Amino acid sequence: MKLKIITLSFLMLTLSTACSSAGDIDSVLNKAKAEGKIVMLELGSVGCIPCEQMKAVMQKLRETYTGKLEVIFIDVRQDNKIGRRFNVHVIPTQVFLDTQGKEFHRHIGFYAYEEIAPVLKKAGI
Repeated sequence: MKLKIITLSFLMLTLSTACSSAGDIDSVLNKAKAEGKIVMLELGSVGCIPCEQMKAVMQKLRETYTGKLEVIFIDVRQDNKIGRRFNVHVIPTQVFLDTQGKEFHRHIGFYAYEEIAPVLKKAGI
């Protein structure tokens, strides 16, 4: 079972930045802030059906907003401290952070690309 989880985590890494610890997330968030990028945190879990449906959305966002948006997947079942830090009670939860690292938008559940694009446009990208 552990091998399967590692394999799935590796696949998520190819779709977006994946973080599995508080240190990882802080490093990625600091880098995004330094580069002036908006951040989308996808807080979910491998195997959760709506979380799995978000993979294609995350991939399209990453391709469309290259250099402007950092898309980060966090498996909150593997590290529930990060889930608590971002006040996640239901997965998936998407948290959007501005270029200063402050939350400006939050959504719970599957979030279609067509619904996210206007949020990013309003944020300036």
